[in-house]
Amino acid sequence: MASACAMDEAIDSREILPQLCAAVVTGRLASPRDLSLSLDGVNAVQWAEGQRVVPLLAAGLILADQAGVFPEAIDREQLRRRVRALARQVAHAEEELAFISGLLASAGVRFLVCKGPALARQAYPVPEWRVYDDLDLWVESRDLVSALHALEKGGYQRWQSLGSRIAACAHRAGIEVAMRHPERGRLIELAHGWRALGPTRPAARAIRDSAVSLEIAGTRIQAPAAVHALLLACAHGAHHGWDRFIWLADVAGLWLRLSRSERDTACRLARHWHMETTLGLGLRFMTHDFGIPLEQGPLKLAEHARVRNLAHRVNRPGTTMMVTATPMIARLRFEKDAQDSLWRRLRMMLGWVFWPTLGDLQAVPLPAALFPLYWVIRPVRLLRHPWRRDWRNLAEFSR
Repeated sequence: MASACAMDEAIDSREILPQLCAAVVTGRLASPRDLSLSLDGVNAVQWAEGQRVVPLLAAGLILADQAGVFPEAIDREQLRRRVRALARQVAHAEEELAFISGLLASAGVRFLVCKGPALARQAYPVPEWRVYDDLDLWVESRDLVSALHALEKGGYQRWQSLGSRIAACAHRAGIEVAMRHPERGRLIELAHGWRALGPTRPAARAIRDSAVSLEIAGTRIQAPAAVHALLLACAHGAHHGWDRFIWLADVAGLWLRLSRSERDTACRLARHWHMETTLGLGLRFMTHDFGIPLEQGPLKLAEHARVRNLAHRVNRPGTTMMVTATPMIARLRFEKDAQDSLWRRLRMMLGWVFWPTLGDLQAVPLPAALFPLYWVIRPVRLLRHPWRRDWRNLAEFSR
């Protein structure tokens, strides 16, 4: 009998934590129940830390408290202290973003802020509920050198020191640059080029040209429009194998704040950009974990056979108390299988085989003029990597 009760409590914990976070995003607590016997306070906070949803859990517990079902196992004061610390972290990040905006503006560099502070305003009623560690920026490839010089004048340094040869080849390969201020300590990831912004060159151009202005720390900063942010959030979740609950919360928050016409536009763009499976996965997980109903068109995407098959391969963070990152080889295979067209899947695989990574550039530093040689060096170096064995094992496991 005791083991059966323990099993029930474990199942309840897996159901309740996502339910509390979802209640904050949707604005309603679906089915209040007696949480005092169902939650381990330590494990609950650890789960929320790993899933980057501590503020959402805290806000959800406030809703539960109002319903008279606050779990006594939760240390309220400890949770409040952690939420306040995260709120200060977000405030400092926004102040740093405003500082960076001034540096780039003085150099005449236009940039977009992606994820983090942009999603905090586009997907959540309270920006402090969206926790993020880094600042992700995007610039045109032609503006990258000017942006780096502007940041260096402001005291920023490359997170990883690279020689001139490696830096030039990394620029050509489209590899993002990580910067860090020695006093602030936060990682600033500077992506560039159309591949870092959209699935195709026309899509990236549309995202850039349709950017909206958001006020962050008293500064007007551009970010992708909400419709585009939804598709990018789904692509980001697929890239990471949907291994964090915050990815689902982003999609749910964005979807709820889109109008009916904007939702139709998102579905139309997904079809035009060959991202229907990617969007369908996000909508399917959102519906299951957040209880958000879908209209006929989006529901058709979420119920598509390919989407259902791929969804079964995801160890969703809303169904387990374990906090584990999806292995790289599993992420690559999942992201490839989520592509709608054969050409997109082939292009992605060719990119893995022939397009150099930073590790390739560091192992064999060449002048930028000899960059095409990496198309030979990369596959030769892959022959020494155990990826083929891991890929075969994963393929057999996925059947």
